[in-house]
Amino acid sequence: MYMKEKTISIMLVCGLTFSTVSPVFAEEMTSQQDTQQQLVLGNHGIEAKQNVQITQGRHITPTDFVQIYSQKYKPQLTFKDGVVASTETVGTFETTIVAEYNDGTTEEFTVSYTILADPSITPDPDPVTPTDPEEGQEPVTPVDPEPETPVTPDPEPTNPEPETPVTPVQPVDPDPVTPVDPVKPVDPVKPDPKPEVTVLATAKTNVTVELNDSALLPSQFVSRNAHNVKLSFNTQPVTNTLGTHSVQILASKGSATQTITVNYTVVDTTKPFIQPQEDIFYVWPNDEWTAEELVTATDNSGFVKVYFQNGQTLLDTTTPGAHSTVIVAEDANGNISTIDFQYQVISVAGMMLYSSPTVNFDKSTDTDIYGGTEPDTTLFVITEDSEELLAETRVDYSGAYHAVLSRPLQPGETAYLIAVDDNGGVSDVTHYTYGSKQVPEVKAESIVKSATDSQTTAAATPNSDPSNEIVAAKVDKDLPKTGDSSSKGLTVIGLLLSATALLYLRKRS
Repeated sequence: MYMKEKTISIMLVCGLTFSTVSPVFAEEMTSQQDTQQQLVLGNHGIEAKQNVQITQGRHITPTDFVQIYSQKYKPQLTFKDGVVASTETVGTFETTIVAEYNDGTTEEFTVSYTILADPSITPDPDPVTPTDPEEGQEPVTPVDPEPETPVTPDPEPTNPEPETPVTPVQPVDPDPVTPVDPVKPVDPVKPDPKPEVTVLATAKTNVTVELNDSALLPSQFVSRNAHNVKLSFNTQPVTNTLGTHSVQILASKGSATQTITVNYTVVDTTKPFIQPQEDIFYVWPNDEWTAEELVTATDNSGFVKVYFQNGQTLLDTTTPGAHSTVIVAEDANGNISTIDFQYQVISVAGMMLYSSPTVNFDKSTDTDIYGGTEPDTTLFVITEDSEELLAETRVDYSGAYHAVLSRPLQPGETAYLIAVDDNGGVSDVTHYTYGSKQVPEVKAESIVKSATDSQTTAAATPNSDPSNEIVAAKVDKDLPKTGDSSSKGLTVIGLLLSATALLYLRKRS
C-alpha cells in the first residue's frame, strides 16, 4: 500500500513538472521555427523558386520565378532592366527578378530555369538499318537429305497376299495465318494550348518631353490596345536633365497587368516668357535703366538672360517723348523671345498741364468720390500720411469720374486727387478731407523746371463753385531723378512729385 501511494505521488510530481515546462518548450520551439522561417524567407517574405521548368515558347511573368509568402510589403515584380526571360530555345538559363517593396527598398533574385521541348512537336523517326550477321559467325549451310537405300527383291517369289493399296495421304494444308493488323501508333498527349496573351499597351516611338515638365501623363509614352486599360507610372520619368532616359509604364485591365519600358528624350524647345512691367513706362530724362529692370522674364530651364537687341547696356533716355526698343530674353539652350518695349521720357519743362480735379461733396461718401477733371486721363486717389493708393480710375470723355476706394476713409482723413494723361502730363493736386465741405486756405503754385533748372510759379485758376469744389496746393521743389537716392523719400519733395513717382516713375532700389 505504501509503495502504491509513493508511485502515485511520483507520477503526480512528474506530470506537474511536465505541464509547467511544456508551454515554455513549445514557445521556444515555435520561436526557433519562426526565426528559421524568417531566415529562409528574408525580411520581406519572398524567395527565388528552385528547379523552375518551363515549356518551350510559353508566356512567362516574373511570378514564375519567385515565391511570395507574404503581401505585407506589397512587392512589385519586374524583370531587371526590362529584359524578359526567353523561352524560345531549349536549355538552362538564368534571369534576374527585381522586387520593389512599399518601404522603398528593392531586392534582386537571380533564378536558374530550364526550357523543356514542346511535346506537341513529334520528331522524325530514325530509318531502320538492316542487321548484319554477327562478326565471326559462319553462315548456316543447308543440310542435304539422306539418300534412300534401294531394296533387293527375294530370289524366289512367294505368293504373298496382295497388298491392299494404300490411299495416299493428302497433304494437309497448314492453317492459314490470319494477318495481324499493324499496331497504330498512339498519338502523343497534346499539351494544353498556350494561353492567349493580351497586349494591353504598346510603347510609343520617338517620344520627347520638355525640360522640367511636371505635368506628364502615362499616355504620352504608350498607346492603349484595348478599352478601359488603366495606365500608371511604375517608375517616375526624369525631366530635369537633357538627353535620353527610360520609364516603366504599368498597364492593367482587371487581373491582367503589363509593364512596358519606353525610351524618351528630354529636350528644351520652350521659349522664355517675357512681359513688360507696365504697358507704358515713364522715365526722367537721362535716367539709367537696364533691360532686366524693365521686364519680367522666366523660362522652364530656370535661367534666362535679358538684354537690349541693339546691343546697348542702358535704355536711351536722352530725348523727351515717346520711344520704343526691343528687349530680348534668351534661355540656356538658345531659345529666344523678344518684346517691343514702349516707354515715355517725361519733358520736365511745362510738366503741369491741367487744373486740379473737382469733388462733388453731395454725392461723395467714405468709399466713393465723384467729381470732374481733364477728359481721357487717369485719376489717382492717394492718402496723405502713408501714400497708400486707394483708387485708380479712368476719366470718361466728358471729364466725369467715379473713384471707388479700396477702403473707407475715416472722418477727418485727407486724400490727394491727381489726374495723369497717357503722355505724362499731370494735373494740379486736390486735397479731399472726408467729413468736411470747407475749402482749405491754400496757396496754389505751379512747378516748372526748365532745361537750365530755373523755377517759375503761376497762380492756379480759382474754382467757380466753392460749395462743391476745392482748390489744390502744390509745393515748390526741384524734381529729382528717379535714380537718385533722394527719390526714396519723395514725400518731403512734394505731393505732386510723390504721386507721379509712386505710380509711374518706379522707385529704384
